[in-house]
Amino acid sequence: MDILRHRFAPWAVFVLALASLFVGLAELPVQDRDEARFAQASRQMAETLDFIDIRLQDAPRHNKPALIYWLQSAAIFLTGSGQDSPIWVHRLPSYLAGALSALALIWAGTPVVGRRAAVLAGIICATIYMVHAEARTAKTDAALLLSVILAMGALAHAFLTSARKVSVAAIFWTALAAGFLLKGPMVAVPVLGALAWLWVRTRDLGWTRRLSPLPGLAWFALLVSPWFIAITILTEGAFWSASLGTDLSDKITAEGEHSGSPPGLYLLTMWWTFFPWSLFIPVALIHAWRTRATAETAILLGWLIPGWLVFEAVPVKLVHYTLPLYPALALLVAAALVRIHDGAERLGRWPLAVGLVPWGGALAFLSVVAIWGPVRFGDGLDIWATIGGVILCLSALAGAVFLWRREVVQALAALTLSGLTVGWTLTGAALPAATEFWISDRLAAATAAHGCLSGPVAIAGFGEPSAVFRLGTETLLTDAEGALAHLSQGPGRAAWIDPALVPGTPGGVADVTEVSGINIGNFSPVTLRLFLSPGVPAPADLCGG
Repeated sequence: MDILRHRFAPWAVFVLALASLFVGLAELPVQDRDEARFAQASRQMAETLDFIDIRLQDAPRHNKPALIYWLQSAAIFLTGSGQDSPIWVHRLPSYLAGALSALALIWAGTPVVGRRAAVLAGIICATIYMVHAEARTAKTDAALLLSVILAMGALAHAFLTSARKVSVAAIFWTALAAGFLLKGPMVAVPVLGALAWLWVRTRDLGWTRRLSPLPGLAWFALLVSPWFIAITILTEGAFWSASLGTDLSDKITAEGEHSGSPPGLYLLTMWWTFFPWSLFIPVALIHAWRTRATAETAILLGWLIPGWLVFEAVPVKLVHYTLPLYPALALLVAAALVRIHDGAERLGRWPLAVGLVPWGGALAFLSVVAIWGPVRFGDGLDIWATIGGVILCLSALAGAVFLWRREVVQALAALTLSGLTVGWTLTGAALPAATEFWISDRLAAATAAHGCLSGPVAIAGFGEPSAVFRLGTETLLTDAEGALAHLSQGPGRAAWIDPALVPGTPGGVADVTEVSGINIGNFSPVTLRLFLSPGVPAPADLCGG
């Protein structure tokens, strides 16, 4: 592990993260529903140059602040992709934030667990499944992860060192401001949790003066308030009722789009969301218990436990909500492994056995998704998904065997390979090959193949935002009556309508005049038939081809 001390090790980790998170960035189609909403709203922001009022088609989108839309709009301008921006352009901010998170964790973790363990934690961050997923998704969560790591890193530097550095305070308040502009008060969950935990432990928060609270709050307000003031004036306060009164309250009360889940869900899902490093969770918890009296472990437990309890208590649970807490878990895992390698701690067989059971279930689940997913939801066995599934399975099992034999370095190498492969395989091969899920891509391809059609397309029976992103901002999401009315307004118009909504509709040609698949937003079956003006089913050769 001496190589982890090398002065270029953090930059090697950053390069590893860039490579780890790159494959699949362009291959994975736009995902419903949140990614498509963020991407479409950002595209419209870049088109209209209105950087205050966020819109999804004509409807206001006031559930989140504006920073992620600014970043995605900037990506559109920098790449010159314009109004036809592909989804990978919108994912660039998340991709860079995910890679920078691995680098930032080294800075954040060095005063807490030491240089070698911090570098190892950076490797873990770059290769866990949930970072793979969020760094390839055009949403707020990868950027929020970076904000939390920087804020908590600054908090750790202030708590563990007596020096008062302006740079640490500046990082803390700037990261808080960025997190607040990304996802509102969510950035405060780990920060306030850690502060409460440390106060209970020490009965002293005087060390927070090293973060320059008064100048810091002024800087925070300077960064955050202009947009919030502007959106409040522009919407006459409607932003706050939508963001706090609807979006946040729906998550607390389990109303709206997402249903509630019982406490304990995250304890079950972490075995695959933190894969492949979830194998070490029992080992990390034992290390945390043994070192619980130290200030270093206290700040990691404060980062992890209070926030976890909050997320478990909230009825609405989405698997990525706990992602900002995973860096603390990564640092605990890395600290335990370094101490085991150095002989300072013993690697017991029973914690490995405890971890192997749920970890093995996660491995089986991910391997089956990689290999069987394209068979069940696509056109059959996909060679790259199959090869990737075999590699991720074999390398993960090799890591478990090495660990059982207490060959720690070999185990880390094998699990790093498995972590790389699981992201590449699922997002670069297996999920794209599950074509039944990508209805909007197939609608766009089928519509583009009919060159004689003109004007915006109407859709009845599939109201997902990915259809708007793929078919254009003017796409009309409506019911059968509205779609037929759209067709009657002029020649050359097209509408995709669920045949069940128009009795007596004849069948069409697959992926030419009829598209069937599964709505990935709710896993319900979807069939859409192409209709033409003035409201008749389209023939296979409608353009005379």
